[in-house]
Amino acid sequence: MAALGKIRSWDAFSAWCDERGLAAAPANPWTLAAYIRFVESAMRYDALRRHVDQIGQMHFEKRRTRPDRTAMVQRTLDSVRHRAEARKRQSKEKTKPVAPLFEAEDFLDAKTPQKNPKMPRKRQSRDTAPAKHRSLRVTPKLVRRKRV
Repeated sequence: MAALGKIRSWDAFSAWCDERGLAAAPANPWTLAAYIRFVESAMRYDALRRHVDQIGQMHFEKRRTRPDRTAMVQRTLDSVRHRAEARKRQSKEKTKPVAPLFEAEDFLDAKTPQKNPKMPRKRQSRDTAPAKHRSLRVTPKLVRRKRV
């Protein structure tokens, strides 16, 4: 069963490389890191880690090198793990019930009605009245030139 998973992982990786014109074996660590970023959204971190290990084992059988053990691939896996942990923390925070900031009874009195009656409009003076909208001029404004 583990051999079947290894073959499936390798087939998926080599198909991804063929689509992009990259060499699956010997794979550049950058290629494996890019593949990790590509499948990151489709797999949980544990499954992704197993997937990369299986690709590394298959690569070792073919070329006697392991691109999954390089620093670039390890940093990529670490960043995926950190993002997964952050998403998990955010989902836990969203599920916690949030206490209301204020209670409705603090502000509303049972004797007063819920809706406010209309307030009388105050008359505005000319100074505080909003300016009327002026339309555009048909002719240009003439500018007087000063004589020097």
